Amino acid sequence: TFGFVRGQRAATRLCSQSLPVVHVSCSRAAPTARCRSHMTTADPVPVVSTPVEPEASREHKRSRPARSTPSHLEAGPIALSWAAGGLTLLLQHHFTDWTQAGADAAYLSQRLQDVGVGPLPQPDLQVALLWAYLYAMSVGVSFAMPGIVPAAQSKADAEGASEPLKVPYRTTKRLMPQHALTAVDLSYIALNSLCLPGLFYHFVTLLRSWGLDFDAPACGIYPEKPLLLLTETLPELAMYLPLYFITYEFVYYWWHRRMHEVPVLYKWVHKHHHQQTYPDRAVIDTLNTGCVESQVGLYSQLALIWAFGKLGLGSLPASLWFFTLAGWMSVLEHDRFERALPFDVFSARDHHMHHAFVKCNYSPYGSLWDRAFGTFKPFQVRPKTGDGPNAGL
Repeated sequence: TFGFVRGQRAATRLCSQSLPVVHVSCSRAAPTARCRSHMTTADPVPVVSTPVEPEASREHKRSRPARSTPSHLEAGPIALSWAAGGLTLLLQHHFTDWTQAGADAAYLSQRLQDVGVGPLPQPDLQVALLWAYLYAMSVGVSFAMPGIVPAAQSKADAEGASEPLKVPYRTTKRLMPQHALTAVDLSYIALNSLCLPGLFYHFVTLLRSWGLDFDAPACGIYPEKPLLLLTETLPELAMYLPLYFITYEFVYYWWHRRMHEVPVLYKWVHKHHHQQTYPDRAVIDTLNTGCVESQVGLYSQLALIWAFGKLGLGSLPASLWFFTLAGWMSVLEHDRFERALPFDVFSARDHHMHHAFVKCNYSPYGSLWDRAFGTFKPFQVRPKTGDGPNAGL
């Protein structure tokens, strides 16, 4: 058996297998007769020894302590998140007009009594009932949202049956395990959900200053005459709703991108949310976020609506739909089923790509700003040969 050795690594490998090889001193371009004669021999190639790492260096590596706790689960980031949740609750209590809240609670209790839902409770309990109602409308409806908004369906089979399509895993070569919830996760979910009633009440308070009236027809949001819905409300929505979303997505895009690009922000604020590489629990995975990130994102929406109002660009119906749709899309993009809106306004696949590849698709809902700043990554799967698009699910 004859062979040519083209490097030290190949020579060592052939030597270890006791194969006849060529002397490495022969010329590759034009071997001489002497070299050709050497090709017929089976002399072993000398093994070139590799540098041995000093014992002191190996001892130093062995002595370095292994990192047993992920950086986002250290005491500092957890304490910061808890402090942010607690501070949000305190600020909500401080800035709430409790006189008006008491009047709203009495109004709600009276309405519930009118429809036969229990007796009228005491004033203190009425306020608690109001907050429970707001909690149910925010958190409860969010849990029901995946069942309310239909997912994309597969093609019907011969019997006409179809099933909801799941967002494929990013790869079919290995499974993407679900993150098991811990006590820290549950504490973040609890704090973020407890902050929602106060946020919603402040949102209602803002809209009341723009003309929201629960005693008026359609709560003062829409005109009484149906024709005016076409001539006034729809043009208003067409003008202001895209403005609100494009502006908010621009603000959140850079906040989200900085949370990934600045190591301190990623560790202390955002890394916890990326424990789940394949979001599939909708509300749970949405709320399982550090409280700093969650409250900054939510109150940024409220601040944006307030700012547009100060600029004379406030719209009652557009603000209501913006706040509602933003909440729905935040939940649905963390679900395992495929949902999308036309013109790349929203796609659950885009946010799944962000959780899978991390440094891409920073926009919260659409892809406009990611495409503009070169961070958009279209959905892709790395399948095995012959695997379908939903393989590995």
